[in-house]
Amino acid sequence: MTTETLLFNPERHIELKGTQNIRDLGGYPTKDGKQTKWGKYYRADSLHNVAPEGHAFLQKEKGIHTIIDLRFSMEGKYRKEDKALYNFYNIPLLDPATFTTRIPKTLVEMYMVMLESSKPKFKEIMDIFLENRENPVLFHCRVGKDRTGVLAAILLDLAGVPRDIIVKDYALTAAYKEITEEELNNRPPLMSRNQFKTLLGCEPSYMEEFLDYLYKSYGDAAGFLKAVGLTEEEIAALRDDFIEE
Repeated sequence: MTTETLLFNPERHIELKGTQNIRDLGGYPTKDGKQTKWGKYYRADSLHNVAPEGHAFLQKEKGIHTIIDLRFSMEGKYRKEDKALYNFYNIPLLDPATFTTRIPKTLVEMYMVMLESSKPKFKEIMDIFLENRENPVLFHCRVGKDRTGVLAAILLDLAGVPRDIIVKDYALTAAYKEITEEELNNRPPLMSRNQFKTLLGCEPSYMEEFLDYLYKSYGDAAGFLKAVGLTEEEIAALRDDFIEE
């Protein structure tokens, strides 16, 4: 099976009105001949615009009862009745108030700072994953590529998915999340159109550089999770819960 076939498996992308970038992280091969489990982890963009029938689909058809929202509240709020359907956690994964190094100037720097300044947040997220072993979990941010992309990369690396597939899964957002004129026109003050377009992009090189940093600093995802406070047993449990024959 080619990588292209893996990426565009019909089971991977979930089309749902109000969102564009929900993807199942299952079906990726691991280095030891297994694969990531279908229906375990879903990565997504914001779901706060999904209609009630869309949430009903996620629950009934996909069995998703736990959602981790990595956004700030200002990025969009769920309706109370939709939020009440889930075991819902709002854990903003990148908080400028917690920066312990420097203010990032590029996406890759932002990913690096995220690792270094948000360790308690990653620990909180992993604890939720551990509490939901054998149950589906969906995590998302606004676009589904940066905060979500870093978390997905950590999970895939922990499972033993080859680096090139991790990079391609990250870049797959470009196939589903269109950069619109409206977004470009609503860019932050003092940021040029090209600068903002770069910020909205998901070039493979961004994830390549992030993985270089992860491996150099921590050895691998397991090393990072140990640094955030997980035990060897908890790390092994997370991995085992995400792979299958």
